[in-house]
Amino acid sequence: MGAIVGRSADAARASALGEGAGGTCALSPMGAGANAAANTCAARYMDELGLWDAADAGDNVEFETKVYECMNEPTGAPVVVPRNGVAKPFATRPGSAYAWIFVHIPKAAGSVFIEMLKQNKNHETVVLHEPAHPDFLVNPWRPLNSLQARHVPTMLRTFKQNRESKSGTFSKEFMHADYDEGRRMYFTGATGIGMCGTVDAPCAYITVLREPMSRLWSEYTYLCLEANEGHLSWTAEEIAADNHQGCPLNPLEWYNQKRSTAAQLTGLLGARGGHTPCGAEAAKANLASSCVRYIFQDDIENGMKRIREKLPDLAHLGDDGGNKQYISGALLEHHNGSAEKLAPALAARLDAYKADPTIVEGLRALVEHDISVYEFAKAKYDEHWSAPLVSC
Repeated sequence: MGAIVGRSADAARASALGEGAGGTCALSPMGAGANAAANTCAARYMDELGLWDAADAGDNVEFETKVYECMNEPTGAPVVVPRNGVAKPFATRPGSAYAWIFVHIPKAAGSVFIEMLKQNKNHETVVLHEPAHPDFLVNPWRPLNSLQARHVPTMLRTFKQNRESKSGTFSKEFMHADYDEGRRMYFTGATGIGMCGTVDAPCAYITVLREPMSRLWSEYTYLCLEANEGHLSWTAEEIAADNHQGCPLNPLEWYNQKRSTAAQLTGLLGARGGHTPCGAEAAKANLASSCVRYIFQDDIENGMKRIREKLPDLAHLGDDGGNKQYISGALLEHHNGSAEKLAPALAARLDAYKADPTIVEGLRALVEHDISVYEFAKAKYDEHWSAPLVSC
């Protein structure tokens, strides 16, 4: 086994998370303070692209592309959130945080979970009235805040400006007063791991996991067979030739040619570790952190019951209190899936792929380390929820 280097408090745990990590894998947790997130891909490209003092340009697709590439890069020094929390500018009650970051893993019930988070926030406004100064910046997910990668530069610039001016929605002064008033702040984005280090308030992560092979089949169906998200990842030639029979690629071709890293959980949960044993160990370490909570898509009702019972900040998940502002009723009713609406010819095509051992084994190899992470999460689930929540 290669060397796994970590801070002294985590050294023993690091080697226990799994055997077989080749080379050096530094599972060094993030610290506290304004530079806590310096190892994240977001911080790297804020610096390299000179974005800290840039004029706000809204969606930054170049930044988004670079961040996703960076997150899947196998550096041997992945992003690892603190195991047992860090000191933040103010304290919260046991089991509570102020800022919650939802790490949105595609095709794992994330879109529905976001709607339920909106309902939880809407319930808050019913009890406490609408905040006097809501500040959503660039955001399609109101009343949540967007940490979609293309919006991160706007968010991080605002965090920095508010920190320096000691005023504004994301200043510790405002957030402390907001917490005391009974409010919470919610963020959503696939690239959220590590971003608590940029928030000057007690912060925690939450996510929904899905069995990796099931997630691959679902995303392939959604993007290739059904051409959703505006033919995302299709070439111009493929779009021009579209005859409503899906893209011309089988699932293995689709992922190998277009979306190999997008398919992998390790890049989202163990950024900068790559789809490697090191990336898997980082993802496991992050899921095991006491400032992270996760549930499973295949048992989501029981998972949400745990959330409501154990996390007072999310006690009204799925209950808008009668305030339906910003809520997508259609998404809550029908979800964002394809299981019952796939055309018969496309369903037959999908079934044939699922029966092809070459395709199945090729896909399984593509998510080998994700499967390891998922099995770890399943094995540690009850232990995970029994640990006290801390802030990162």
